[in-house]
Amino acid sequence: MVRWIAVVLAALMLPWTASGQGVDIEGTLPDSVVVTATRLAEEARLSGRRVTVWTARDIERMPVTSHDELLRTVAGVEVQSRGGFGVQSDITMRGTTFNGVLVLLDGVRLNDPMTGHFLADFPVPLRDIARIEVLRGPAASLYGPDAIGGVIQLFTKAGLASQRASGKEWQGSAEAAAGRHGLYDVRAGGDGGSEGTFFSISGEAQGSDGQAIRDEDGRPIQGSDGEVRTDFTRQAVSAALSHNFGRATLYTRAGFDNRDFGAYQFYSGVPSDTAREATSTFWAQSRLTSGAEAPTQWTLQVGARQHEDTYIFNPQTPANEHTSRRMEAQAYASRALAPQLTVTSGVSGAVRGIESNNMGTHQDVSVGAFVRTRWQPLHQLTVNASGRVDADPGYGVEATPQMGVAYNTERLTLRGGVSRAVRAPNYIERFFNTELESPRGRDLGNPDLEAERAWAYEAGIDVYPARGISLHATAFQRDTRNLIDFAQLTPADTVFLARNLLEVQTRGLELEAEANRIIGPVELRATGSYTFLDASLGEVEEGVTFKYALTNARHLVQANLMADVGAAQFAVQPLWKDPMDGDPYSVVNVRGAYRLPLGERKLTLTAEVRNVFDVEYFEIFRAPLPERWWLLGARWNF
Repeated sequence: MVRWIAVVLAALMLPWTASGQGVDIEGTLPDSVVVTATRLAEEARLSGRRVTVWTARDIERMPVTSHDELLRTVAGVEVQSRGGFGVQSDITMRGTTFNGVLVLLDGVRLNDPMTGHFLADFPVPLRDIARIEVLRGPAASLYGPDAIGGVIQLFTKAGLASQRASGKEWQGSAEAAAGRHGLYDVRAGGDGGSEGTFFSISGEAQGSDGQAIRDEDGRPIQGSDGEVRTDFTRQAVSAALSHNFGRATLYTRAGFDNRDFGAYQFYSGVPSDTAREATSTFWAQSRLTSGAEAPTQWTLQVGARQHEDTYIFNPQTPANEHTSRRMEAQAYASRALAPQLTVTSGVSGAVRGIESNNMGTHQDVSVGAFVRTRWQPLHQLTVNASGRVDADPGYGVEATPQMGVAYNTERLTLRGGVSRAVRAPNYIERFFNTELESPRGRDLGNPDLEAERAWAYEAGIDVYPARGISLHATAFQRDTRNLIDFAQLTPADTVFLARNLLEVQTRGLELEAEANRIIGPVELRATGSYTFLDASLGEVEEGVTFKYALTNARHLVQANLMADVGAAQFAVQPLWKDPMDGDPYSVVNVRGAYRLPLGERKLTLTAEVRNVFDVEYFEIFRAPLPERWWLLGARWNF
């Protein structure tokens, strides 16, 4: 671990310590970076929170083909994958389970009411993403249940274009890549418009024959149809339109994501597990926002998500089939009551339900309301206070207050906060019932579950020693009551019942550094982070096993090094993880690209290698992750 931390810091300090001729500084001071992770567009240094931002240009340069592969590199975000290339992943932050992170697409909740296992089933191609903001720490006071560990916001190009008064000329791109094990990755799309109108459409398709899955003796595992492999196919299409009417702007989007993949030991450790799974996600949303000059900024928004899942454990077992739905509506407004005081408030309502052959049919209705104030009693001091009340049949009525403070000087920010958060039990936890036995036992839902409830505390410092350079440190603690997990009733029991089992205290430290520099002909962006996590459990009967409470990494090192040298681009992504329950491992991905100018059009040739050192590792059960893979491709911008 020490070696990895040293490598990350050295990569970051090199552009910082370089001096003499040929060194320029690029970027803007951090107080000009605007984020919207707290519902109100504001300077990042005023939010009192740690927010990480990745742009479309960053995404284009990185060795990633899916949203969750990108999130693996974001400081403090732990992605636990079951398959490569974005097939399926759990997302955790600050020691939560995979159900404790909230994901928003242009402001609408993406979380599936059935289970957090589908959190990364994004119904929008990666090409459409213009910006990703990651807010660490609870945000239930603004967004409602499930935002315990943090919030991930995906902003699309059309969604951001709806905030502008005019469109732009049409532009597009098409790209294709091929690699080992019959891997293909094809993407295409375009966007643009005329005065006041913006339109975008994009699609992508990926697939692979997969690598053969082998037993401990190295022999390929056989299923009824031959070798069991990590094969997959995925298709996604999305279209969006925004139009500015002068006093208001309408934005609407529709899309779907379809996947079919081998799911060997995704959810169990059973030798007879040769599972396959297929999922489909359908998505629609519309938003009406006030004009930019209106004294009261308001937003009306609706969204709907339908997710279909078919899971077959092996050819001898019947399929589990589930369809979950969620529809929500929200309205909020913001107004400056004085130069130093801004108030934002809103209401929301949602209907969620499921139809399942092993969980039955259920439907729930929830409502909530929030208010947030930003007060600057002094030029250097910002106080953010918010509170929310939610009513939900999953847990009753809950209040979630939050307070944050930021103190800013030219090169320094001190921040701290306290907040309360809740997480509603999902349908798997409430109603799941399967007769499948495994070495880890049979899972059984519990309709009498209470919500998880947590108080969280954090303090941080941000240092900006020079333009384009930033250093960040955050210490945090979360005290959780009624943590939901599947656990044995007694040490001898083979049933894992969903229970409000644990009183958990989670403590951690996040260290980050970022450099954006131009050194002679080299344009460089380097980021690196180290996250330490520790958790202590309350009283648990000796010998009782639980499934997810301690699956997080105790030590997590993440880094990105991206360099542009003339027409060439290079990117390196190292990751080192030491799980609380498991063996440490490291994975390195690299990418190179070269742009060939063809008049006004540009052709870019790309080459990637994933898992450069061919490390064998697992993140969930024994679901195999990709060995060393290579990809060759080309992208045409027009």
